[in-house]
Amino acid sequence: MLKPKLAMAAALATTTILAGLGTAAEAQQPRRSQAVTERSRPAFDAQGVRLGSFLLLPQVSLSAEYDDNIFATQNDTESDTIFILRPEARLRSDWGRHALGLRAGGAFGRFLDNDSEDFDDYYALADGRLDITTGTAASARLGYQHLHEDRGAPNEAGGAEPTEYDQTTAGLTLSRDVARLVARVSADWRNFDFEDVAAVGGGVIDQDTRDRDEYGLTARLGYATSPNFTAFVQGGYNWRRYEQSGARDSDGYAITGGVALDLGGITTAEAFAGYRKQTYDDPTLSGNGGLTFGATVNWNPTPLTSVEFGIVNRVEETTVAGSSGFTDTEFRVSVDHELLRNLILGGYASYATNDYEDIDREEDLYSAGLGVKYLFNRTFNVDVGYGFSSRVSNVPGRDFERNSIFLRVTAAL
Repeated sequence: MLKPKLAMAAALATTTILAGLGTAAEAQQPRRSQAVTERSRPAFDAQGVRLGSFLLLPQVSLSAEYDDNIFATQNDTESDTIFILRPEARLRSDWGRHALGLRAGGAFGRFLDNDSEDFDDYYALADGRLDITTGTAASARLGYQHLHEDRGAPNEAGGAEPTEYDQTTAGLTLSRDVARLVARVSADWRNFDFEDVAAVGGGVIDQDTRDRDEYGLTARLGYATSPNFTAFVQGGYNWRRYEQSGARDSDGYAITGGVALDLGGITTAEAFAGYRKQTYDDPTLSGNGGLTFGATVNWNPTPLTSVEFGIVNRVEETTVAGSSGFTDTEFRVSVDHELLRNLILGGYASYATNDYEDIDREEDLYSAGLGVKYLFNRTFNVDVGYGFSSRVSNVPGRDFERNSIFLRVTAAL
């Protein structure tokens, strides 16, 4: 149940938004399978700044968020208000062939009472596509992010401050469509560099043992029996290499098959299932293998409503002693509805389970939220929302519940 202070703040923020509502919703004809949140709204979309054959889209948002359990603890919970500044700039090409995009920004958070939780996140990402011939293209991506771990994260160190880390990524994909055959080959690399964090009560928690490189190769071959149905097989191999110690180094593979559907543009879906295996260099860590599966479904039951379902199953790294890793299985659904041309309602719910190998540890994660977005004009919009998250663990002391509300104002050119 929401605390009285939290409930009053949510009611006040919602009243502020609803006070500016106008006339009834007007339906717009979306593109095939296009979600409500992706739809073009010419009267309210930011125009950007034209730079030759590029379009620059800058924006900045400022939000205030109330969180009733900032440390994600089971007992002695601490509440606080967080102010977050999020500047961002996107640059994208407007060419007849090929494409190039750049994106940079950050999230800078300041807590009202607990300045030890302040954070400065920032990122720079780039992607491009080279159209080689008709049906053949190569795409590349490169990125750098400086981030922090949320207090409720599975591997959060529990230090006096949040754990900060750098993540560098790079990838290359080659795709080829020949008649009804669709082929794609991808290579990806991720580097994680964690910073040491001060321990509660003094000392330092060494995080260098988590530094690692992850490499992946994936190949996919599909056959389209019709424009709306494609069956495919996919194989992938990965290497995970730690910089300080090779004890947790591992190799893994996955072989899956699936289908991609387009049912009249109203519903699009992709689902797959197969077998995966992750093997570790340390003989005391057992391999993690078994069924793997996943799916995404996008459904537009009306021109004003879009629903998205998602399922994901993956093997994640862990710092828990004696465990090789954990299997993360997540189910998620979200709904967006265009009540007015400039008023969008949204909600989501998810359930995930983290099952650790080699040890008796299992955690169930729940989350849900509601939000309202109001577009004043091309320049300004405002969001208000509520979120809930919880963890239920068979390890004593790891359960928690969190409630939060936020109000965010965004300005864009």
